[in-house]
Amino acid sequence: MYKTLIKKIGLFITSGYIYYLLECLYRGYSHISMFILVGLLSVLVIDTPNNIYGYDLDYRLQVLISSVLATIGECMTGLIVNVWLKLNVWDYSDLPFTFAFGQCNLFFCIAWVFLIGLIGIPYCDAYNYYIAKDGNIAPYYKIGNRVIFTFKSRNKSLK
Repeated sequence: MYKTLIKKIGLFITSGYIYYLLECLYRGYSHISMFILVGLLSVLVIDTPNNIYGYDLDYRLQVLISSVLATIGECMTGLIVNVWLKLNVWDYSDLPFTFAFGQCNLFFCIAWVFLIGLIGIPYCDAYNYYIAKDGNIAPYYKIGNRVIFTFKSRNKSLK
């Protein structure tokens, strides 16, 4: 249990920090609420489908599930941070295709898809496999019945 807790804390901190840096590069700033949101999403949402369904879960479905839950998380965080606490960290009300009281926007929902699909899921799996040393099978991703990517085995004898 102690090892699992340390692993989850490490994943929370590193993924939150990576997102925070990416957002600072894109927007010039970020907010601690996004660090916390992405840390929680990484531990509870992005990392979970492989743990429940294994690596045979279609990668597109994994990205879709995680992206929808990330959008719900962004909505809930926005309602707490921006509407309830009135910190005004972000407001998409002036943009087209905005919903959830200005807290979510279709453009940023699509951005979640790319961030999760290209960075989030691979990072969580790499963290678990290489850093936390979870599992004996190198992570892999499938679309349909075809393996599209396999991580390099950390154990040379398991190639």
